[in-house]
Amino acid sequence: MATKFVLFVSLMVAALALPIAKGTSVEVQVGPSFVPCSINGSLGVNVTATPAFPNAQVQLQCGAVVVATTTTNASGVFSFSLDFTQVFLSARVGLSNCNLVVITPLSTCNPTLPPMGVLTSSIVFVRTDVLGVRVVIIFRAAGFRYIPPT
Repeated sequence: MATKFVLFVSLMVAALALPIAKGTSVEVQVGPSFVPCSINGSLGVNVTATPAFPNAQVQLQCGAVVVATTTTNASGVFSFSLDFTQVFLSARVGLSNCNLVVITPLSTCNPTLPPMGVLTSSIVFVRTDVLGVRVVIIFRAAGFRYIPPT
C-alpha cells in the first residue's frame, strides 16, 4: 500500500509539473488487457485455451466515478487512452483509487456463469514514456476477479 501511495504522489508531482512547459501533454493509458470469460478471472496454464469475453463493456472507475467506458474486441481485449486532466479532474481521487469493472453480465459470454455480479481488476503501473512534449503514463489490468452482487 505504501508503494502505491509513493507511486501516486510521484505521478501527481510529475503530471502537475510537466504541463508547465509549453505544449506538454500528459496521457494516461491502460494498455491492452484481456478479459477472460471465467468466474475466477484465471488465465489457467494454457492461456490460448482460456475463453475470451468479447463485446464486454469495461469501465475505468476512480472512486465512485466512471471516468471512461470501452468495449472489448472479438478477442476479449480492450485499452483506454485518456488525457490525465480528464482522469484527475473527473475523479478527484487520483489513479491510486482506480479500478477496471466489467459491467456486462458473465452469463453473456457463457450461460452457465452467474447473471449477476461483475469482474473487477485494479490497475498497476507499467512505465512512463516521454515522447517529445507528450508524457504517457502506462498501466495494465492486474487480473480480473469475480465480485458477487451484494
